[in-house]
Amino acid sequence: MHLTLRSHETAQRPARAAFLRGSDPAAWLRELSRWNLPAQQLTCYLVPESVRSVQVAGLFVIATGPVPADVLEPYGSEAAGRLYVPVQATLWPTTAPDELAAALLWPHQLLHPSIGLVGFDTDDGLDLATLLDCHAPRPTDWGRARSGIAPKPRLQQVRVLTPTVAEVVESFQQDVGTVPLALLPGLAEDQPGPVREALDNLRRRLLKAVLALVRWLPGLPSGRVMGALGIVLLVVMAFALLASVFAQLEKNSFSGLIVPLTLIIIRLWRSFSDKDASRPATHQPVAPARPGLFQRLEVWLGGHIKDLEQKRQNEIERLLHLFNENMEEALKYAIPLGGPYQDRGTAPQSARLGPRATDFNLSGLGGGGRVDAWNLDAYRRNLSLHYRAAANREIAAGRFKKAAYVYAHLLGDYQSAANTLDQGGFCREAAALYKDHLHNLPAAAKSLEHGGLLLEAAEIYTDLKEHEKAGDLFQRLDQPELAARHYERGVSLFLDNQDHPAAARLLADKLTDTGRAQQVLLQGWAGAKQPEVCLRQYFDVLAAAPGADLSPYVHRIFQQHTSASQRVPLLQVLAAVNEKHPAPALLTTSRDIAYDVISTEATAGNMACLTLLRHFLPDDRLIVADCSRFTSRQPLRPLVASTPFASLMAPQLDATVEWKSAVTHGHQWVAIGTRDDRLHLARGNWYGKVEYYSWLADMNGVYVLLVADEQHGNRILLRTSEALALETKQLPKTKHFSEALLVECPSWLPPWPVRVCLLPDGVVAAVTRAERLITVQRYTADGQLLPVWEHSMGTSDLALVDEERGWPCELLYHAGVFYTYWGHWLFSWSEHGGNNFHELPMGAVCQVVRSPYSEELLLAIDAVDGFLLWNPTHRGEEKPTLAFTTGASANVAIQFVSPAHLVVINEFGTALYRLAANGSELVRTIATNTEPIAVLPTINRQQFASLEATGRISLHQIEDEK
Repeated sequence: MHLTLRSHETAQRPARAAFLRGSDPAAWLRELSRWNLPAQQLTCYLVPESVRSVQVAGLFVIATGPVPADVLEPYGSEAAGRLYVPVQATLWPTTAPDELAAALLWPHQLLHPSIGLVGFDTDDGLDLATLLDCHAPRPTDWGRARSGIAPKPRLQQVRVLTPTVAEVVESFQQDVGTVPLALLPGLAEDQPGPVREALDNLRRRLLKAVLALVRWLPGLPSGRVMGALGIVLLVVMAFALLASVFAQLEKNSFSGLIVPLTLIIIRLWRSFSDKDASRPATHQPVAPARPGLFQRLEVWLGGHIKDLEQKRQNEIERLLHLFNENMEEALKYAIPLGGPYQDRGTAPQSARLGPRATDFNLSGLGGGGRVDAWNLDAYRRNLSLHYRAAANREIAAGRFKKAAYVYAHLLGDYQSAANTLDQGGFCREAAALYKDHLHNLPAAAKSLEHGGLLLEAAEIYTDLKEHEKAGDLFQRLDQPELAARHYERGVSLFLDNQDHPAAARLLADKLTDTGRAQQVLLQGWAGAKQPEVCLRQYFDVLAAAPGADLSPYVHRIFQQHTSASQRVPLLQVLAAVNEKHPAPALLTTSRDIAYDVISTEATAGNMACLTLLRHFLPDDRLIVADCSRFTSRQPLRPLVASTPFASLMAPQLDATVEWKSAVTHGHQWVAIGTRDDRLHLARGNWYGKVEYYSWLADMNGVYVLLVADEQHGNRILLRTSEALALETKQLPKTKHFSEALLVECPSWLPPWPVRVCLLPDGVVAAVTRAERLITVQRYTADGQLLPVWEHSMGTSDLALVDEERGWPCELLYHAGVFYTYWGHWLFSWSEHGGNNFHELPMGAVCQVVRSPYSEELLLAIDAVDGFLLWNPTHRGEEKPTLAFTTGASANVAIQFVSPAHLVVINEFGTALYRLAANGSELVRTIATNTEPIAVLPTINRQQFASLEATGRISLHQIEDEK
C-alpha cells in the first residue's frame, strides 16, 4: 500500500513534535531553549537528507506535552504515537488504525513531505548533552589581564527639550492674523495717517499742559506771570513752526489750534502789562459782568480736550458695534480690561484702536509693557460680556488658543486661561501658566501628567513631596528603581505622620513587601490612631496570598497582640474579616474567641457586645432574640453618671492635633487640624466612632476651610489659602457611617480670596467681584470650565469695600440664587438675572450661616454690632431683621442647633439664644475648659456639641433651664 499526504489550510491534529531544519546544533539548542521545556520531556532524532545520503537534514523532536504554537514545522501523531505527519496534512488513502499499526516497522516513524518515511529505533535517540563541545581547560595564566575600556553609563531617561518662551510664543503666532488699521470696518475713510496720529498726540499733550498752566497762573504774583507767559509763548511758537513743517506732509495742520493759543497768550501778556503800569490809587468795587479771561480760557481748553476724549469713546462704541457684527474681527482691536500685568507705564494716547494678535501669548503676560490707558468705566460691563461670549464661542469651536488669549490678555483671568489650555490639550503651556504666573504647582503637575509629560510632572511632584505620585509616574516610565526610591520616601513620610495604613498600603501594593507591611500594621494596631483600620488591613494583606489560611494568624493576634481594652474591637474586626474572607476554619477560630471575650464582658456587666455574637453564628436565626431576652432579664445596674443625654457619645479626638474647624454632614461630622505642620482629618459619628486621615503637605502658615453642603451631594472641599497638593480622600460607607464622603482640594479652582460653593450635579461655582461686576465661574466635577456669566450690581450709589474681610468669606447657594456679603452689604443674585442688596447699619458682616432645620432659606448674619436673621425666600421678610446683640467685638463661630436656637462662641464664652418672632433672648451661657472652635448640631435635636482645639467634644442640652 502506498500512502501519500494531502495538505489542508487548518490544523488536523494537535502539535506534539517539530522538525528543526538545518545542521547547526547551536541553532537547535537555541530553539529548544526558547520552548522552555525540561530536557527530560524531549526525545530527539537526527534526520538524514534521503535514503541515498547520510548528511543531516535536521533534528526531529518529540515532546511529551504540547509544543509552542509558533514552531515552523509542527507535527502530530497517528497510530498511537508511532507515526508523525505534519499537523496540516492527512494520509491518503484513509487507513484503519489497526491496518496502519500493522504496516509500521519501527517504534517511531516520520513521514516528511520531501524526505519521505524515516524510521527510528529506540537506540537512535540523541542525547542533547553530546551537542555541547566542552574542551578540557588549558593551563593558562590569566593574571596578566588588563582592565579594558569602561562601559558607557546606562541611559536613564529620554525627555523632550523644554521649549523657550520665545518658541512657545512663535508657535502660538502661526494662526494669528493682523489687519492694517486703515481696513478697520466702519470708518475706513476716516483712518488717520501716521503723521496725523503723532500730531494728534502732541495736540492733546499741549492742550493739557496749557490748561494746567492756566489753572496755575492766577495764584502767582504779577511779575512771575509775565515771565511764565513769555516762556509759554515761545513754546507755542516753536510748536507752530513744527506744525507748519508737518503740514506739507499731512493736509490737516494745527494752525486752527496754534493761532488761537498764540493770540490768547499775547492778550494775557498785554493784560498783565497794563495792570502793572496803571497802579490805581483807590479800588472801587466793580460788579463782574462776565467770567474773567482765565475762566474763559479754561472753558475753551476743556472743550477741546473733551472733543479729543470723545473721539476715544467713539472708538469704544465702534468696537462694541463691531463685536455684534464680526466678533473675530473685533477681537483684534479689543482693549484689555485689566490684570496684574497691565498698566506698567503710560504709552502715548491715541484716539484710535489698533489691531492686536488674537492668540494666547505666554511671553506677553509678564512683560508689563507701556499701555495707552482708556477710561472704560462706562463700557467695562459690555466689553466683558462680549469678551466672555467670544471665549465661550472659541471653546465650543475647539479654538482653545484664542479662548486663552481672551481670558489672559483681555480679561486678566489667568486661571481660566490655564484651564482652557489644559482642556484643549496644550498642557505644556497650561503648566507654564500655572507654575510661573499663578504659582500653583499642583495644577501644573496635573496638567503635565494630563499631557503625557510624565517626567516633568514627576519632578514637580517630587518638589511637592508627593513621592507616591512621583513613583507612580516613574513606574509608568519603566524606571522601577526610581519608582521604588520614591515609594520608600513616601513610606517614611507616612510613618513620620503616624499614618500606618497608608504606609502599609504603599509597602504591600507598590513595593510588594508584604512582610514589612504586616509589621507596620501590627504597630498601628498597638497604637491609638486607627487601630481597627490597621488590623483589618493586616488581615487583607494576609488573605491576598494564594491559599492563605487566616485562622492561625487570628489566634496569634488574640493571644500575643491584643490587650484587655482591645478585645471587643478585635471582635468587631473579626466580624468584618469573616464577612469579607469567609472560610470554615476562620469562622471556627473567630467563634471560639468571641465566646471567650463576650462571656468575660457579660460577666463584668457589659451586655452591649452580645450583639456581635450573631456575626459568628450565621446559621442560628434565634441568636439575636436569645441575646435580647438574656439582656432584658438582667438586673438593672446603676449608671455611674446619669445624664439627660447619655444616649450619645462625645469622643475625645487626638489631643496631639491642634483642631481648627469642623462641619456636619448628615449623621456624621468632619474636623480638621494640624500637627507638626501636617493636615489631619477626623471623621466621626454620634456613637463614639472616629476615623483619622492625614496629608503630607506642609501647612505652615496656610489656612484651611471646609466647604460642605449636604443638599448638593457628599462632597467636601478643602479650601486653602495657598495652592497645595492634597490628594483626594475617599471616606467609604461602612456600618458606622451610612454615607460615603469625598474630601478633595481641587487644584483647578481659583485661589483665595475667590469664594466658592457647591452646586447640584457636582458643579462648583467660584465668584469674584470687580467693582460692581460679579463674575461667576462654574466647573464640572473633573475641573472643566463651563460657560462663565456675569452679573452687574447696578446702581452707582452702592458704596463697596475693595478689600476682602479676611479668611474665610462665605458663599451660599439655594434654588438658583447666590448669597454673600462685602463689607456691610448683603447681596443676592439669581442665575437668570435680578439682584438684591441690603446695607446693614450694624457694621461689616463677619459670618453668615444657614439653618439646616428650616425648609425655607433662613440665614443668621453675624455683624460687628449684633446678629440679624434673614429669610429672603419668605414673602414679607426680604430684609434682614435684628435678632440680638452680644457686645463682643469678634465671634469665633455661630451655628443653628435647633429650629429655634442659635449658639454663639465669642470672647465671653459660649452662649445659647432662643429665637422668636419678636427678637431673641439669652437662654444661658455654657462653661468650657477652653474656647471652642466649632459648634456641631447632633442627631438629637435636644442636644448640640462643641469642639475645642484640644480635641475635646462636649455635649450640651438645648432645653431651657428653669
